[in-house]
Amino acid sequence: MKHLFSRYIDLNPVNEEYTLAVARCDNHPMLVTRKSPESRTTASMKRILRVPVYHTLLSIAFIATMQPVFAQAPAPSIRISGAGERLEENIRAHLNVGTERCSTELRRLNRLLPQINSDIERALQALGYYGASYNSEFIDANGCWALDIAITPGEPVSFGEISVDIAPDDTRTLSENDPFANFLDESPIRTGSQLVHSDYENLKSSLSAIAVENGYFSARFIRSELRVDLQRKLADVQIEFDPGVRFRFGAIRITPIEALSEPFIARFVPFRAGAPYSTDALIELRDSLNNSQYFSDVAVTPQLDSSLVTGAATSRDVPVNIDLNMRPRRSWSTGIGVTTDIGPRLTLAYEDRYLNRSGHRFNGDAALSPLDQRGNLTYNIPLSEPSTESISFSTGLVGQDNDTFTTDTFKVGVSYRSSVDAWFLGDDWLQNIFTNYQHETSEINDVVESYNLTINGINWTKTQADDPIYPARGWRLFTQVSGASNALFSDLSFVQLYASGKFVHDIGIGRFLIRSEIATSIVGGVEELPVTIRYFAGGDQSVRGYQYGSIGAENDEGEVIGGKHLLTGSVEYDFEVRPGWRGAVFYDTGNSFADYTNLALKSGVGLGVRWQSPIGPIRVDLAKGLDEGGGLRLHITMGPDL
Repeated sequence: MKHLFSRYIDLNPVNEEYTLAVARCDNHPMLVTRKSPESRTTASMKRILRVPVYHTLLSIAFIATMQPVFAQAPAPSIRISGAGERLEENIRAHLNVGTERCSTELRRLNRLLPQINSDIERALQALGYYGASYNSEFIDANGCWALDIAITPGEPVSFGEISVDIAPDDTRTLSENDPFANFLDESPIRTGSQLVHSDYENLKSSLSAIAVENGYFSARFIRSELRVDLQRKLADVQIEFDPGVRFRFGAIRITPIEALSEPFIARFVPFRAGAPYSTDALIELRDSLNNSQYFSDVAVTPQLDSSLVTGAATSRDVPVNIDLNMRPRRSWSTGIGVTTDIGPRLTLAYEDRYLNRSGHRFNGDAALSPLDQRGNLTYNIPLSEPSTESISFSTGLVGQDNDTFTTDTFKVGVSYRSSVDAWFLGDDWLQNIFTNYQHETSEINDVVESYNLTINGINWTKTQADDPIYPARGWRLFTQVSGASNALFSDLSFVQLYASGKFVHDIGIGRFLIRSEIATSIVGGVEELPVTIRYFAGGDQSVRGYQYGSIGAENDEGEVIGGKHLLTGSVEYDFEVRPGWRGAVFYDTGNSFADYTNLALKSGVGLGVRWQSPIGPIRVDLAKGLDEGGGLRLHITMGPDL
């Protein structure tokens, strides 16, 4: 096969440029791309009107009189017809005529038409329109020039045969987990799809990037061609890519620090010397060290040098240096906040971040408000994978006093936390297995009760969001199974199933925020459940327009006693009204109930304002309860959306 290159055509789809060599093969005109970078700048024009100070009144009157004239001042325009939105955008990006003044004569502008036509042709071919026809001309429009471009795009060229060979010498095969195989499975280039030259270039650049990210530092293209057959209106892709030899992680060198032992820090490293090199593994290591809360500065540095790129390296091992600076060992913090559920609240917290060189922690916190008082102590021991695995021992006191009930509870317990990949949940869920003993004394509707319970349970949590504080899209799911048995140090037996979820998705000018709770108890009657594990609804995080804990199953006298089952839901739409501020409208519904035959939901609607503070949104809502027990209530909350 012999190619006779006759001319070159520059193609530039918006931000990238290419060169096509026109050739003939078997009497068919064909083209082969070559990279042709080019940069352009666009000049800007400014007009300044200066008014003498001593003519202020006259100037104001003159400007007011002439404002319609200024508003209608002629300006150059480019009018494109017959092209779709994407094609029109690409043509405008190629044209370089906007710097010409409105007063430029048409004969001077007409001298620009050959270059303009060349730009149009490149813009068309960049998106596969090789058979397009077009006409361009400058005209006088209201005392200024206008460029009229009429396009008849025709049928675009499509991708034909696509051959991407990652191992031309057959020295390696693509396994299911191979990074190249995963990329090719998701490649945007498909046989029959419209030819876009930037997609072809992105395919090549992505292969190179994947190679570097996974330690194939000597990767190279043996062959890369895009052949456009104008008669068949097909573009065939032929790529032969040799990744070369994959490098490995070498020695992992941790700078010694006094506070934590090197073996403990080494447990954060998700790979070992000799493992295949991966940029993702280095990012995972850095994130684990940052999220551990032990360190103020983290530097993870692979020891790469030019010999890796040139292929002159004598070793395939890449050493990794880990440099760390410790956070202060002890910290105290205090805070003042307010929510309408529990009123003003004062908090105090103490943390010892590393009691010993094995990374043990101690935490103490207390919170005091008119309706809720609590204090907790926790001792945490990191295990073999300290970023995701630990065991904690805790004890605490909780007191609650609202219009529905009063409780005092002492707790002591142990929990095991780990990250799991469960077949029924998916990957990277936070799992918590716990055993808690609690002694509770409560009063509800003048009935005083006391219980001893040993509650065992397991829960799973996962959050995914594009932003941890102000997500445009994301979700959070929490689910738990818990229970007690009178055969295991408890005064009664029961099983509870609980799940809650939140979902955020941007639509139009704002976001939808959807949340829901659903729960059920397997037990004889509501009265058999201690008050602290009964279900109540109403309040800031439940059904707004009702007082906290005021909605629930009722006894024969119409008094709220809480329920065995729970169902709540909320739909909210918020939108930006000015930078940093958002408005919201919402609808909440839900209730707790004693049995499934007595399901009576109560609803509330309202309006809200959100201030996007550095620590998360601060929400002020005015809600109206639509059913009995509801009213016009103000709700104030703060914290992330998920």
